[in-house]
Formats: sequence, structure tokens, C-alpha cells
Amino acid sequence: MEIEEPTEPLQLAPAPAPKAVAPRPEAEAEPAPPARIADGRMLFERLAASFAPPVCVRGDHNRQWRRRYAGHPASFERQLRDALPLMAYVVEAVEARGLPGEFALIPIVESGYRPEARGPGGPAGLWQMIGSTARNHGVQVGRGYDGRLSPVDATDAALDYLVALHAEFGDWRATAMAYNAGEGRLRRAFARHGASGVSGERRLPAGLSSVTYAYVAKLHALACLVAEPGRHGLSLPIDAFTPLEARPAPDGATRLDAVARAWGVAPESLARWNPAYRAGIALPGAPRRLLAPVGTAATNEALASPTSAGVAANEPTPAEAPREHTVRSGETLWRIARRYGTTVRSLAAFNGLDPARPLRIGRTLRIPD
Repeated sequence: MEIEEPTEPLQLAPAPAPKAVAPRPEAEAEPAPPARIADGRMLFERLAASFAPPVCVRGDHNRQWRRRYAGHPASFERQLRDALPLMAYVVEAVEARGLPGEFALIPIVESGYRPEARGPGGPAGLWQMIGSTARNHGVQVGRGYDGRLSPVDATDAALDYLVALHAEFGDWRATAMAYNAGEGRLRRAFARHGASGVSGERRLPAGLSSVTYAYVAKLHALACLVAEPGRHGLSLPIDAFTPLEARPAPDGATRLDAVARAWGVAPESLARWNPAYRAGIALPGAPRRLLAPVGTAATNEALASPTSAGVAANEPTPAEAPREHTVRSGETLWRIARRYGTTVRSLAAFNGLDPARPLRIGRTLRIPD
């Protein structure tokens, strides 16, 4: 069933008022995290449940993109099957941020879920970021390492950006428009034509490019295909797979093949999920979080010993990670907590911070043990 695409007035989200963070009673347990996604059936059920209604909407543009994506069912299914582990990683990250599920479809539109993708004009990676946007959100781009090609770094940065856009615009369609066209263009469009509505099908707000309106139509179309595949002659892949997780590289490792041996992962598999490293992982200052299959890490003893991990004994071992962190542009408490293996609540409490307020660039945070 198709429903007319809603045209809603833009509701700018008010800035949250500063408030004290009430300590959680010690007896109250942390809520259990959702089950890790490990097969296609669970992935698409979780994804479909997270879409904002109405999912399938009327309109020539939406029908056009549904027909285009579903026009070659075998090819569409194969693309999704190849992307299942990476798509599950992104869906879980989107869920953790409390964002609309439609945002997990953005990499389909942008790159076909290929982390190594490069577009005309300079965008790169899963989320097709240009260099300036990536750097503004804390992604390292330079010789030897391009964090836009890292599913870990790029997804963190893209979701940081989407969190900020969604907090400002409050509607997933407006947020997607801002991600595609830039928040400045969207603000100017609303300022010129009034906050009368948001619709890709009806080209609202007026004044944006046809590419931006089509961007929303593509996401609507993909969401409808995921939610109602049988109606469109599609069969979504339900295959089981090994989930992916981000984890720090072993101390002393300078090559992806050495890390692969340490973790018992096929080198080509590790290289596939981590195309950001142009010259191994020895670049000073480059992030060392890699995407790898869950459950493949070597024992602590193996990781602690460069020789047992397949790393030359004369390779330098970095000093222990510092227990302080200086906030850089684009960083959030969530991102810093994830980097150091702690929680937002612990990090905020340890530093006397309100998790709802933005971090000050240059501030030094203490990392709880």
C-alpha cells in the first residue's frame, strides 16, 4: 500500500537546556544491548522496524527509483548479500545513536556499500565524503592513510554529522537533504521560501538541486523495497555471516598481513574491510582501529608478543595509550568513549560533564580505567 508522501512543516529542534546529570542508582542495571546481527533475516527485520512511517509513498520519483533498484532482482540481491556484514555494522551504529533507520541506506546510494569507492570530483569511501568535510569531523586524510576509506572512521564521522543535522532539522528527509547538499544550502532554502514543508517528491523546500530531491526519493524507494520486498518481486538475502567489529591493531604490528596472522583472519578479508591504509599501518599518528570479524582476535598473550603475532621482533612497540585525551574538532563524547573502550556515562561523570552539551575543542579529558 502506498501513502502520499507527507509534507510536514520544518520543526527545528530547540537546543537542550543545560541540566544536571542525575547519578543512576547503583542497584539499577545497565539495559541489555540488542542482539548482534548475524544473518540477513535479522538485519532486514531490524532495519524495516526502524523506518519512519509511511515507508512506501506515492509519487513518480519514488516509483521510478523503486523500479530502477528492483529492475534487476538478482543483481540487487547480490549487492545486498556482498554488503551484509558491513551493512549490519552500520545498522548497529545507527541504532546506537538513536538515528532513523533510513540513514543506514545512505551508503547504498552513495557507494553501493563499497568502502574503497571513489567518486568523480573527489568524494571517497562508504559515505562519499569530500576531504574538507572529513577533516572537519576529525577524519585523518593524508599521505599513507585516508580515513574516508575506513569504515570505522568514516562511519563514526558520518553519524556524528547526521546526529548534528538531525538535532537541527528534526526530520530525516531534511537531514538527508542537508547531508547531500550541505546544511548551509538547506538553511538558505528555508530562509528564502519559508519552512512550509519537507518533501523530495514535491521538491520542498524550493530552490535545491534535482539531485538533492532525488536523494530523498532514492532513500524512500530503498526503504520501501526493504520493508515490502515480495510486493516488488524481490527476495532479500537471509544468509548467515560473521559480524564485524572495530578493534585496535596489536601493539607493534606495522602490516595488515601481520595483523591478519595475529587474528587468524584471511589477509585479503582484512584488506577488503580496511582499504584506508596505503602503506601498511605503520604511519605515525594514523588511527589503528581496524574492522575485523568478531571472534577472530588472538589471545592476549599472542597480541602482547610481536613475534607470536607474526611481527618482526625488532619492530618498535608503541608506548601504552595515554589516559588523557585532548578534544579535537568534530569529536563527541560517544566517539571518544568508544575509542578508549569506556562508556559515555563513565567518561562524562569522570570529567564532570553534561553529556547533552557539546565538547570544547582543546579540552583535556581524563580517561577512566
